Amino acid sequence: MEVPVEEDFPHGTIRLERLLDRKHGEIILHPIPSKDPNDPLNWPFWEKSLNFGLVSFYVLMVFVNVDIGTVIWGDLNTDLGISFAAMSASFGVNTAGLALGCVIFIPFALKFGRRSIYLVSIAASLATCIWQGRMTSTGDLIGANFVAGLAGSIAETICQMSIADSFFVHQRATCNGIYLLMTNAGAFLAPVAAGYAASAQGWRWIWWWTTILLGLTLVAFIFLYEDTKYDPVHVGQAPVTTEERVNSISAEDGKISDDKMAQLGITTTSASRHLDESVPRKTYLERMALFQPGSFNGEWGLLLRHVYKPFVIVATFPAITYTALIFGAGLAWFSVVVNVYSIYFTLPPYNFSTKQIGLLNIPPFIGSVIGSLYGGLFNDWLAIRLARRNNGIFEPEMRLWIVLPAVLTMPASILLFGLPTAYGMHWIIPCIGSGLFGFSNVTLWDAALTYAMDCYVEIIGDSMVAVCFIRNLFATIVAVSLTAWINGMGLVGLHVLSAVLAFVAAATTFPMMYWGKAARRWTGARLQRMTHQQFGSRG
Repeated sequence: MEVPVEEDFPHGTIRLERLLDRKHGEIILHPIPSKDPNDPLNWPFWEKSLNFGLVSFYVLMVFVNVDIGTVIWGDLNTDLGISFAAMSASFGVNTAGLALGCVIFIPFALKFGRRSIYLVSIAASLATCIWQGRMTSTGDLIGANFVAGLAGSIAETICQMSIADSFFVHQRATCNGIYLLMTNAGAFLAPVAAGYAASAQGWRWIWWWTTILLGLTLVAFIFLYEDTKYDPVHVGQAPVTTEERVNSISAEDGKISDDKMAQLGITTTSASRHLDESVPRKTYLERMALFQPGSFNGEWGLLLRHVYKPFVIVATFPAITYTALIFGAGLAWFSVVVNVYSIYFTLPPYNFSTKQIGLLNIPPFIGSVIGSLYGGLFNDWLAIRLARRNNGIFEPEMRLWIVLPAVLTMPASILLFGLPTAYGMHWIIPCIGSGLFGFSNVTLWDAALTYAMDCYVEIIGDSMVAVCFIRNLFATIVAVSLTAWINGMGLVGLHVLSAVLAFVAAATTFPMMYWGKAARRWTGARLQRMTHQQFGSRG
């Protein structure tokens, strides 16, 4: 007997597997790809890999530009007379630019496509590297950092849009893991190379090397990056709605009807996808166009709506609120860790050189690599296994199980880093703490980010604007107030309070695991209204 059940699913709940027996199944592709060969979901694997590889390298270079400056703070203080308070403020100004930039630029990415916004971002980042390579004053430092934040801000939002454009549910955590790995490579590993370059060639050369690499990135994007924004309307084909995905399931064994699979065009990973041969593949020049067809026709009023809409979303969609809190808290503690070791390890009893300050980034990078594997590949593997145990039905809250260890390791890592530093203990102990911090932070970020995409992929662009605004707002507040905070509480009080707040933020995972599904059901109607207001694309 067949019963309709899909209409009972809250948004985000899907049938991820077609069960063959108790131990085996076939992945059902979500979102369901169209029959258009130009749909990024239908691109061959090599083309997706090339595009995502370019995006990943772009992310790496953005965070190289944003984060390597902390390595040379000692040199800037000696050579240019810039105070440590001003340098800490420049970090805050940078994160303020990161917070503001995505609000300004992402509406244009939603309307005009991803390609043109990537190119503007890379070109502006390139200009800030030249500026910092030639800086001579505190004004140069603060101004260049603010513009670098604006230029790099979209890296924290548009990449999730690119992932949602091109990859399926069962691949998203792995892609987000790669994205976060590149983020942390820029934030943690690049300063190691910058420390060596500054010691060998002078501190200005860290910016000249970054200029060269960003120049190569710009050339690669101009000639190779293809826009992933896809509008089914352009080929006269209506998108498949959530309700049309699967509405015929056997109540006895949970298997999807073969006839219904064929009727709805639902595809499994073991089946071939039949593309519409009457729709031609775009030429190379069409794929390399700066703007999507129809970008300048109508819908201009929606640009303003996409400026304030993210903040409505973060206030009314609990999954997005949770993601914003996890990201904001994580970057706030990252600001604490980076600022503390960039300043206090140059002082007695450590007296570290620029090169040694750079090497302090290796432990958190190693931790972030492990976190990316755990939060990415393992997350996707676990989601499939949990869905199979649930008769093939996937719930986004299944992503959150991997967070449980990090609820404890995040506050523990802050204490393990901060207290030994405050008491001048051997440098290896703070390094163990920072390594554990890297693992915990990436695990939390990957799970929360993938959870948000699984719940509300149709509005992920707007959602990530709000998430990144709040994330960088938290970091800005911490960076600007850190000197006064330390003066008022001391390093010990700073890290104890940070650990308590980190535990409270991470522990919000528990109510999301329990009430998340109810919240998705509650927000379903609002999501449908917002989806209809998008710029004609899938998300």
